[in-house]
Order: sequence, then structure tokens, then C-alpha cells
Amino acid sequence: MHTGYYRRRLSVDLPRWVDAGYVKPDGMRAILSEFDRDAGGSAFGMSSRMVAMLSLVGAILMAAGALSFVAANWQEMPRLMRLALLGGGIWATYGAGAYLFQRGLDVFAHAAVFLGSALFGASVMLVAQMYHLYGNPADAVIVWAAGAMLAGLLFRSDASALMSLALVCLWGSWETEQARGVFLPFLPALGAVAAVLAHNTCGYGVKAAVAALGVWIVSLGYLLNQGHAHLLVLAIGAGIVAGGIAVQQGAPRFAEAGRVMLVLGFAVATMALFGMQFVDSPTLLALLLLAAVAILSAIAAIAWGLKTHDLTLSRTGYAAFFLEVVSLFVKTVGTLIGSSLFFVVTGAGVIGLAVLAYVLDKRMRQFQATEGGKS
Repeated sequence: MHTGYYRRRLSVDLPRWVDAGYVKPDGMRAILSEFDRDAGGSAFGMSSRMVAMLSLVGAILMAAGALSFVAANWQEMPRLMRLALLGGGIWATYGAGAYLFQRGLDVFAHAAVFLGSALFGASVMLVAQMYHLYGNPADAVIVWAAGAMLAGLLFRSDASALMSLALVCLWGSWETEQARGVFLPFLPALGAVAAVLAHNTCGYGVKAAVAALGVWIVSLGYLLNQGHAHLLVLAIGAGIVAGGIAVQQGAPRFAEAGRVMLVLGFAVATMALFGMQFVDSPTLLALLLLAAVAILSAIAAIAWGLKTHDLTLSRTGYAAFFLEVVSLFVKTVGTLIGSSLFFVVTGAGVIGLAVLAYVLDKRMRQFQATEGGKS
């Protein structure tokens, strides 16, 4: 959450909690003071991120320059010199990364490790070319991904691990296109990279891996049953949602995992419904029924996200609602009666849900006030 937004929320919520007796006035002042003291280093944090970004961009440019130089003089170099240059470059960059980590210069160390992983991938391609190892190009990509993943694990380098994730996704899509079907080996490879990212506590990297898993699940609807397996994908998404709710309610210790499952399952189910409506070309009645299910599920996701303070889920629900309404309008623009009837019914339903939510919230506040008065 953005620091400024969170600070504004605290300034609104804490006085209300003081009035309700949940927090003492001294506690409110201490919380705000500690937050402001920690946030005082936000400028330093921003500058650190700028250093990290510039270091990574510099590493990419250095890798491109080194590869351009090697490519320009590749044919004139003896084979042994080529191998020495490639191997020496890899070991030099990884060695520099280890040295920088020891000196506490982690920002530059990550850039060095990233550069080493990039040179490793280039070395795989150039060695294959040098020894005329013509085979499946995707095999070279997965070897590169394995090297980057190992470097990410050994050095706890998020940048190298994210490079591995991108390469695994490229490898999986490449193999899927070649096989023209489901490519199951992608799953264990993705799981291995996700484990490294989780080990490195790279939260956004884990989310990216979960998003890649979601894309793979959605692709099943287009790869199985001649491209009409969206009902299977819908069932998978619904199962993931049910599992996420069960984890949240039954195992609070793993509530974060349940939250991720909920967002993943809802996104998968939404895309499955989208495919059933706008790819399978159903009848108008079936289209409207599926649209009603999609909109109700989006509203349910928004409501659950607000109830559990899960902004990611509620925002995903809003996005799904907007996508559904716009797509439905484009689909039914030629049948104004059908579209107008749908929007009127849907609008009335949404307003009804808003009224219901207002009544429930009002009753809950009255109940809490009554209980507070008794205590």
C-alpha cells in the first residue's frame, strides 16, 4: 500500500478506534509517531530503488555491449579464446557479485549477478553455435533458465530469479506452440522458480509466478476439446476459490496463501466465463445467463475483498465487472432490446445489493454499539 494513503487511513481510523475504546490516546500518538519516524526514511528508500534500477539498467547495457563486441569478433577468435572469454566473463561477474555482497553493496551485487546470468545465457547460445549443436532451440532456453535460477538461489538475487521466471515462461510457451497441446513439464519448472522466489522472499516475483500459473490454467480452455474446454477451466477456478476461502477461514496462519488462491481462482474463473461468452458464441439467452453469473461473481469478489480488507481481490473484481460490461455491450450492440433489458436488470440487481449491504452494515454498527454499551 502507498505510504501516503496508509498514513491518511491511520489518521482517520485511529481517532475512531480511540472513541470506540479499542486504542488508548497514548497508543494512537505512539503509532502515528512511529509511522512518521519510519516513513522519514522514505526518501532514502526511493533513492535506493533508483540506484537499484540504474544498476540493473547498466548491467543490461554492459551485457549488450559485451555480446555485441564478441559477436563482431567471433569468427576471428580461436576456439579456446572464445571459451576462455565466455567462461571468464561469467566467473568474473559472479565473483564480483559475491565480493560486493560481502562488502554490503547489495544493490550493485544484484546487478553483477544479473549480468552474470545474462552472459551465461549468451554463452549457451554461442557454444551451441560454435560446436554446431543444432536441436530444439527451446532446450537452450531452459538451460539458461536453470542457470539463472541457480544463481538466484545461491546469491538470493531477485533479478536473476525473475530472469529465470521469464525464461521458463518463454520456454513453456515455445514448447506449447511446437506441441500444439498442453505442455505439462512447464508446471514443475514454474514451481521450482516460484520456490526460489519464495525462498528469496520476493513477494512481487511470487505474484508473477502465480499469474503465470493462472495464464497456463486459462490456456487449457483453448488447448483442450478443440478449444472449447472453458467449462473445465471454470471448474478449476471455482475449486481454487473454494480452497482459498477454506484456508482463510480454517487456517489463519496461512491466510496470505488463501488470499493469493482467491485472487488466482477468481481471475481464472472470470477468464473462463469470458471464453464461454465471447469465444464459444452461445445463444443470446445463454450469453445473458453467463453474463449474469460473471457480474454476480465480480460483485461477490468485491464484497469479499472489502470484508476481508483484500484490496487486490476487490480491485480485480472491479476490473472484471468493467471488462464484462464493456465486452457485453460490444457483443450485443446489434440487439438493443437484449442489451437494454440486460443492463436494466443488472443495474437493478446491483442497486439492490448496494441497499442490502447498506442495511447490513447499519445493523452491524447498531449491534456493535449495543454490545459496547453493555460492556
